Amino acid sequence: MFSFFLLILLFCSINFVSTATPYRVCQSELGTIKTFDVTGCTTAPCKFVKGNTYTMSITFQSKASSITAKVSIHGIIAGVPIPFPLPDPDGCKLGIKCPVNEGDINTASLSLPVLPSYPSMSLYVKIEIIGDNKNQDYACLKFPATITSGSKQLQQFVSWKKGKFFEMLD
Repeated sequence: MFSFFLLILLFCSINFVSTATPYRVCQSELGTIKTFDVTGCTTAPCKFVKGNTYTMSITFQSKASSITAKVSIHGIIAGVPIPFPLPDPDGCKLGIKCPVNEGDINTASLSLPVLPSYPSMSLYVKIEIIGDNKNQDYACLKFPATITSGSKQLQQFVSWKKGKFFEMLD
């Protein structure tokens, strides 16, 4: 009975670990990322189908205080960061408790539509949560993504090399 319980516990632990979205941390001077999740993305690259909306959540612990925080998103295409316009980048309206105090744990959640007009491509997505006082990041991360029209196009699309998702970010 005890070994059965351990087997179930192990299975649940593996399943819990595998449900996080793969990402790489970039310079986060003012905080530490605790968790990151994109709905429907548990493997790299994240597959974004045009016409759908995806929710992203970043939980971070602050190392410094700030009156406000803002969220910035860029698509990195061929090494060039292209800003993604947010309707309202105010982090305080996205779940961050403002003012941010040292040691606080906050979660920013945002929904991003993938419009049908977006080109089909592979890219890296960079998300930053920026404190107002020093214009430094509470959280900064990058993850690989592919934008497609659907599952048929995904099979025909330029593929990422297995295990080579993050080498271009270094």
